[in-house]
Amino acid sequence: MSAIAVLQRDVRPDAGSSHPPPPPDRRCVIVRVDGEIDAAVLAEFTAALDEAVAASTRAVVVDLRRARFLSIGGALALATAKVSASARGVDLRVIAVRREIERVLEVTGVRPLFYWYQSVQAALEA
Repeated sequence: MSAIAVLQRDVRPDAGSSHPPPPPDRRCVIVRVDGEIDAAVLAEFTAALDEAVAASTRAVVVDLRRARFLSIGGALALATAKVSASARGVDLRVIAVRREIERVLEVTGVRPLFYWYQSVQAALEA
């Protein structure tokens, strides 16, 4: 079973961060995935990415740290969302720390489209 959540968030840097706070109209959206992105949930994942890109004015962070499986279709959905986000001036960022997920991103050629971030906070502050 998979869960996909779209969360809107104002970015507030950590107290020790050297990044200045963003203007109030600069929101980020987080797409958090827990479980598997396979054919059964691909349409839901794609819709969540589309919703997030449409709702964001700054960046969309796709958090795949709790994803256990990413299909080739899911990786290609990320690539398509990256193109759509770029056309709107939105930066799409991916966090994937599991080797299985990283491998799918590499094999499909999608990994070079995204910088590597260690955490959601790092991706939000970038």
